[in-house]
Amino acid sequence: MADADDTLGSTFSVKFDDIFAYADTEEVSIDVGEAQLPSLGELDRKDKREIYVAAASGNWSETSSCCRIHPYWWQIPMTDSRLTALHIAVIMGKTSSVQKLISCMNMQDLEIRMADRNTPFCLAAITGNVGIAEILLNKNGRLLWIRGRKNMLPIQLASSAGHLKITEFLLQKTLKDLHDLNNNLTFEEEIVKLFFFTITNNLYSMLIHRHNSVASDLLDRYPKLVTVENEDRSTPLEILAQLSLSKEITDHLKLVSSMFERMEEVKESLNPEQLSKAMFDAAKSGNVMILEILFKYHPYLIFEVSSEKRSLLHIAILYRQEDIYRLILSKGDSKDLMTQLVDFEGNNVLHLAGKLRPEPTFVLPTEHVLMRSEELWFQKVEQIVPAAMKTMRNKDGLTPKEEFYLSHKELHTKSVSGVRGSANTLLVVATLIISLGITGAMTIPIDDIDSTITPMFRKKTWYTLFFVSISIGTYLCASSILFYASIILPTRWKPEHEYVGLVQTKLEFGNMALFSSLGFMFIAIASGSILIFDFLPNWIFYFIAGIGCIPLIVHPTLDYGLWTHSATSVFTFCLAALRQKANLLSPIRG
Repeated sequence: MADADDTLGSTFSVKFDDIFAYADTEEVSIDVGEAQLPSLGELDRKDKREIYVAAASGNWSETSSCCRIHPYWWQIPMTDSRLTALHIAVIMGKTSSVQKLISCMNMQDLEIRMADRNTPFCLAAITGNVGIAEILLNKNGRLLWIRGRKNMLPIQLASSAGHLKITEFLLQKTLKDLHDLNNNLTFEEEIVKLFFFTITNNLYSMLIHRHNSVASDLLDRYPKLVTVENEDRSTPLEILAQLSLSKEITDHLKLVSSMFERMEEVKESLNPEQLSKAMFDAAKSGNVMILEILFKYHPYLIFEVSSEKRSLLHIAILYRQEDIYRLILSKGDSKDLMTQLVDFEGNNVLHLAGKLRPEPTFVLPTEHVLMRSEELWFQKVEQIVPAAMKTMRNKDGLTPKEEFYLSHKELHTKSVSGVRGSANTLLVVATLIISLGITGAMTIPIDDIDSTITPMFRKKTWYTLFFVSISIGTYLCASSILFYASIILPTRWKPEHEYVGLVQTKLEFGNMALFSSLGFMFIAIASGSILIFDFLPNWIFYFIAGIGCIPLIVHPTLDYGLWTHSATSVFTFCLAALRQKANLLSPIRG
């Protein structure tokens, strides 16, 4: 570790221009327009097109014949974007052609740039072709550091294009170069940039299945990286805290743990402001792992207050981070102290739960789903605050419930309007079904009740089945109409009567009743058909029944999530209703 630190210190003063100007790519690259080429004369479009087609085909015998056009034909730009034969062969993925083509070239020919400053090696990185990249790099090692489009290194171009294999390949080559040329690289210009690049582009988690964390490798070699800052004056921990990562990325946990271990080794740490900022950023993004490690090494941070006088609980509630919320509640009675705090606007935690979430979610829920989640969140937070906090007024003179109603008024209007629109459409369907059911019940003839010529059952049994199914189906359909009508009927938005959750529950009850009535109506139609057309062969009824069962099987299969959600909502509502009833009756029973 001491050797690494000595090496690290020496890199501040030694420039890497002594080997070759990796960072200053203007000195090591050749622009086609400025290249010292033999006189090419005026090449017509036919010659350029012939070179283009030959390079794109990958046929070396055809490509090599272009030497009759010009001895240095591979340096000829064929388009306004300055595409050369090597650029084209790389784009087309002609590995064999590229290998033979570069044998005719010198090192500088491989550094020829297009108009957008991309070298052939940059194009190999963008297309994710590891084989071609390795061939080019073996010919000219400087290609690894020549920047292309938007002044990005090839490794950055590969990462931005989402190619994992070539990104890993380039990272390995980059680390090898950093190791071999360590005494000729400036720490701030290369090592720091590479370290922050691996973090901001999430490369350490991309390579988790290969057990290779580049950021961790750099951190092992240069422990002082834990306290360096980038151009935005952000530390690595602050950048990681802003990332909302899935729990499956265990390498994230390893990297952060390694950071704190390195801080103890070099006896350096972030200042209190940086640690506090990292903690609040992690709370905003929902990064539980960062907070758990922070509390392990700095347990006092849980009581820190931001510049807006908001505690960690305030931030978690405001940004709807349920995982962070549960983590704080698991810390014992610390939440009791946090709930007593008010921010710079006089808001307590319940006021913040009543505000709209400050940032949109990554999904696009419908208005009534979003409004429902907001109501549930407010009710959840309401359970942990003292009674006095529920009536406290902020600087705007609003209680938490008034804040909730005012902040969500527009969203509530849209959500209720959407639910009522759905109920209105379903009401028409339910009315049609109940009309058909009543009509069918009145048109079935009643004769020869004791006949046994009907399939499967006696005729009397089919009459019974028809009467029961048509009755239950009609009642269920009428119930759905009542639920839909209760949604459509005009009401005022009152806190105690107009929760979107209640309106949504009515819609789900109506949907369950309507779809259940369809099932009974199907049975009624089948039994009624048998009673009317009892003179037909039995196989016709079996065939029609089989056809009719197809939609009854396909629809629940395709909409399994909808059925599960509706059934769960109805079941939850019934349990809540029974619980409330028990609470209401408990004083009487006592």
